[in-house]
Amino acid sequence: MSNNIFLIGGGEIARGETREIDEAIKNSANEGSSLVFFGAAASDAEGYWDVIEETFGDYFKVTIAAESKGREFSENAIKNASVIYLGGGITKLLMDHFEKWNLVPFLREAIVRGAVVAGMSAGAQALATWYIHEDGELQEIRNGWDLAGKSLGVLVHATENSFHRAENLFSNSQFTNSKLYGISERSALLCSSKNSNVLKIGNGIIWE
Repeated sequence: MSNNIFLIGGGEIARGETREIDEAIKNSANEGSSLVFFGAAASDAEGYWDVIEETFGDYFKVTIAAESKGREFSENAIKNASVIYLGGGITKLLMDHFEKWNLVPFLREAIVRGAVVAGMSAGAQALATWYIHEDGELQEIRNGWDLAGKSLGVLVHATENSFHRAENLFSNSQFTNSKLYGISERSALLCSSKNSNVLKIGNGIIWE
């Protein structure tokens, strides 16, 4: 598939809030193939692992790439995965983990070979060219890994109000040649690293 990157705005997987997106991820790769999950953004919370197993284990062979298993395990998991899922939580934890272990180049290679990469919330921010970091009412533009398409910026957990504030911040920044998307919970952008074409999926709202 040409569009192989899912940027998910948020939602409770365990409550079925992302079911349409989860099914799209399943339909993007062969049944029985490998899905590797990184929960670094949530400090490898075992409850999150269980939810991923319950959601995707009936279709994929799920591998949990916990930090405790070591760097080599994570590298090999990425190299052999059909789907790579970056879970939600704190974006800095996820990005620091991948950068400390130099895993971003392997993630980039996986995308080039056609692996599906899904980023939930923090994962979506990391995959984008840049993202809007929020701390209460405060917003700040930060750089992502630039893996999800040409000059693509995201605001996750977006609401109409937060997106309009992000638009104002964006319009006064150096990123005005980019495209800003506000992705609400229960919705996702399906992107390609090769072009700027995007598809919108899920039951939420996406502003642009």
